[in-house]
Formats: sequence, C-alpha cells, structure tokens
Amino acid sequence: MAESRAKLAELARKDKERMDLEEIRNTYESYIYLIKNKLIDDEEAIGAVSTQEQRDLLSKSAMEAEDWMYDEGYDADLETYTKKYEELSAPAEKVFFRVKEVSARAEAVAALNTKLDKVVALMTKWETTMPQITEEERTDVISKVDVVRKWISDKVEAQAAADPAADPVFTSAEVPLQTAELQTVISKLSKRPKPAPKKEEKKNETDADAESEKSEDDNKEEESKEGETNNSTDEESEEKAGEEL
Repeated sequence: MAESRAKLAELARKDKERMDLEEIRNTYESYIYLIKNKLIDDEEAIGAVSTQEQRDLLSKSAMEAEDWMYDEGYDADLETYTKKYEELSAPAEKVFFRVKEVSARAEAVAALNTKLDKVVALMTKWETTMPQITEEERTDVISKVDVVRKWISDKVEAQAAADPAADPVFTSAEVPLQTAELQTVISKLSKRPKPAPKKEEKKNETDADAESEKSEDDNKEEESKEGETNNSTDEESEEKAGEEL
C-alpha cells in the first residue's frame, strides 16, 4: 500500500513537472516574440527611453533565445528554462517599464495635484461649515499640502534632468503615497462633531409671559431639533468629503 502511494506521488510529481516545463517553454517563446514585436510596434516610445545599444542588445537577446530554444533548449529541463527566461526578460522589462512610466507618472502627478487643490478648497469651505476646526489646524493642513507640492516639483524637475535611458527618479506608484499623512489628518478632523448650541434662558415676569414663553420654547425646541438634524447632515457630508479626498 505504501509502495503504491509512493508510485502515485512520483507520477503526480513528474506530471506536474512536465506541465510546468511546457508552460515555461510557451512563456519563453511568447516573450521572444513580445520583444521583437515591441521593438517594431513601439519603436518611438522605446527609443525615447533607451539607447541604441540597449535596443540592439534586446534584439540580439531575442534572436539568440530563439536559436537556443530550437537547439539546446529542445531537451532543457525546467530549471534551465526558468533561468533562461529570467535572463531574457530582466533587461527587457526595465525598458518596457520605463515606457509605461512616462505616461503613468504624468497621470499620477496630475491626479495628485487635483487632489491637493480639493484639499485647499475644502479648508476654505471649513472656515464656515466646520467652526470646530481651528485656523491653526486648517493652516497645518495647508502646510502639509505645500510639502507634497514641493515633493512633486522636486521629483518632476529631477526626472526631466535625468537620463531617460536609466532607471526613473520616481515611479507612478510613489505619487499617491505622498498624501497618506495628509489624508489621515483630514479624516480625523472631519469626524470632529460640532459644539452643541447654547440655550438661552428667559425670566418669567407674568403668567401670560410664562405661557407665551412656553410656546416659544416649544417652537425653539422644534427648531433646535431641526438644527441638530441639519448639523448632523452637514457633519456627515463634511466627514464624507474628508474621507473621499
């Protein structure tokens, strides 16, 4: 029984290895054609972020990989194919990544600037809609906005001066992370409740006045409830605005 299980396990292992080898072969072959096609189809974009030497090396590596695959690679094992795929894809991925980042960085920076503009507008709005937020706190938020804007300016300037054929100075993935602290502060402030409205007390001079005052108090109570409802709605709206930035 144990021997039978061992044989089945070995057969399963070999079957998996066979499928993995077939998969890496297909992946390797597909990547060869990916390099060749991109060098033709994306010639201008690739040319903007690579040197002639880098492009020649990519073309050469694809041709050599194809020759190897139908010669020595015919009987190569999984480990060999895996190493050959890494050797083929690593330099190509660097170039392809730089191509994607040209537009991705610009889009990320534009989105971040839009977000910062919304934060500034929100702080202006809070001057009247969120009296529980102090001027000092709003100023602190604006100062954090300025820090992020400085980061953007410095990185964009450095990237413009850098060699486009080298690794980028910053990536699109880094851009939205710059507002993490800012978002935390705004979210916390937006949840702060408004102070309860102060109640005014009136002296009773006559019974008639008392009855009149009772009627007025009832009206004020209703108005107060409506005000609290409106305040609650306003607070929810401001909190939502703070979280959506």
